[in-house]
Amino acid sequence: MALAGGASDDSAWTAYDLPLEGRTAEDRVPVSAQSDELILVRNLAWFCSLRWLAIAALALLALLGWVSSTLIPIPWLHLDPAWPSLAAGVLLLLNLTWILLTRRASRGERRALLARRSLWLQILLDLAVLTGVVHFLGSVLTFAPFMYLFHIVLACIFLSRIRSLVVTLSAMGMYLACLVLERTGAVPPSSVLSALALPAAHDIAPVVLALQFLLVAFVSLTVWYLASRLSSDLRRRDEELFAINRRLEAATEERASHMLQTTHQLKAPFAAIHANAQILLTGHCGSLPSAAVGVVEQIATRCETLTRGITAMLQLANLRSQAQNPPSPALLDVSETVRACLAAMKPQAEKRGILFEEDLSPAPALAVQDHVVMIIDNILSNAVSYSLDGQHVRVSSRAKPGGGALVVVRDCGIGIPADKLPRIFDDYYRTTEAARHNRGSTGLGLAIVRQTASAGSIGVHVESAPSRGTVFTLDFPSPGRKVHGIPADRG
Repeated sequence: MALAGGASDDSAWTAYDLPLEGRTAEDRVPVSAQSDELILVRNLAWFCSLRWLAIAALALLALLGWVSSTLIPIPWLHLDPAWPSLAAGVLLLLNLTWILLTRRASRGERRALLARRSLWLQILLDLAVLTGVVHFLGSVLTFAPFMYLFHIVLACIFLSRIRSLVVTLSAMGMYLACLVLERTGAVPPSSVLSALALPAAHDIAPVVLALQFLLVAFVSLTVWYLASRLSSDLRRRDEELFAINRRLEAATEERASHMLQTTHQLKAPFAAIHANAQILLTGHCGSLPSAAVGVVEQIATRCETLTRGITAMLQLANLRSQAQNPPSPALLDVSETVRACLAAMKPQAEKRGILFEEDLSPAPALAVQDHVVMIIDNILSNAVSYSLDGQHVRVSSRAKPGGGALVVVRDCGIGIPADKLPRIFDDYYRTTEAARHNRGSTGLGLAIVRQTASAGSIGVHVESAPSRGTVFTLDFPSPGRKVHGIPADRG
């Protein structure tokens, strides 16, 4: 979205690019309809991104150990760079394996199955690596064992309360195994602070080791209880919000369906009234008094306006409907579609003495024929409706050098104020000036343009100046290419 120009100067031209609002298939799925497994996939991917931070920290630790052992000795630090390098390598391999597997499993269901099957393997491997880090940093009389809390809190956020408790107990089990192995001498005790003559695990009384383990376990279980309780409350509220959202979606769909049915049923009667009014005006049923002619003309005008509004509402509803597959674009000559739309619009323009200046060159592009017709029709209709009597509307089309097509529609009408330009594509929005000039407008024409342009990746660029006119530039894509709005040619 971009605005340029001076709003304070009525003669200044202001530009606006309609943002393309393309959505992926996952974006179109309501949040309430997303399965727990798909949420698990996103959580696991986020956890893997956090693992990169752990890899970076271990790599820095290895670098610090290498600098301490080779370049600048640090008296109180005894850090072998081998074990942080090994731990970082294991985590790196784990992340790369996950990335490779998820890329092969392109579909969401396959990714969910992969996440479910590999979840506990990843958790246990992470805890095993963390236990190794705790061992080398110092499993006793240091704060290293409290690093388990990171995993516990993340488990409480990502997993259910029971599963997070299993993770907590697994972490405590691995820490207890580390203490037992060090106490029995099966694994040589280690600590980065061993230069300060801290006692090794086998030199510490068993009661002290037990107290150390109980302290870590107490803190871990306390953190698990608080974090899991908060996470459970949040999940319960999310489920309640999802349930409310589902009910609102159902009610909205029901109202929309009822409105569309009613609208569709009204279309034929209004068309019939309009046709009968035209029959009366042609004198088919005899001449009418002058007063009656004015009344019938008003009936015909109102019926025509209502019919256009109903048609626009149905078009917009069909464009936004997700119940049917979108039509596939095809290679077509946009200039031929523009020529047909101009021919259909000429009778309406001639009533007010408005002439079309055509400069249509072949313009092949990838688009949906019906969508192109809707876009061109609505833009031409606006150009005619908001031009002054006796003016001209200039329409041109040409092929782009890199593929695709450009269509430019310029009128010399009332123009659009700069501060209102970004809102002209909103449903039912009309500027005060537009409402005064054309009372029969539905306010849905440019909303249809926005929807069809978004569906077809068609760039829409608007330039306008009050009392000087408006220029619409449509940028149609070539095969395999996204486009955005470009500046219009005012010449």
